[in-house]
Amino acid sequence: MLDYLRKQSLILMQALLGVISANFRMVYISKNNGCVTVTIVLESENDDDFEEIEDLKSEFEALQDSPIDYDFMVKVTDKELFWPDGNTIVVFRRREF
Repeated sequence: MLDYLRKQSLILMQALLGVISANFRMVYISKNNGCVTVTIVLESENDDDFEEIEDLKSEFEALQDSPIDYDFMVKVTDKELFWPDGNTIVVFRRREF
């Protein structure tokens, strides 16, 4: 399962090129019950970022070599972030002081 998740994280990294703005705090990927979940944490609501995320979903799916069951979750928070638990790969995390 970890090899599959690593492959998906590489695909996600490629799809993220040019998408991440200063508002992005963290992006991570996990797999539960056969479904790949991409979680994006934003600092504040931003229409441009939401539009980029919609494009990201299409790009992520287009880069797949076979059909995939996936979901994108967007969280908006300015509270302290913690490293996700379980079978999760963090693809991007903004440096915060």
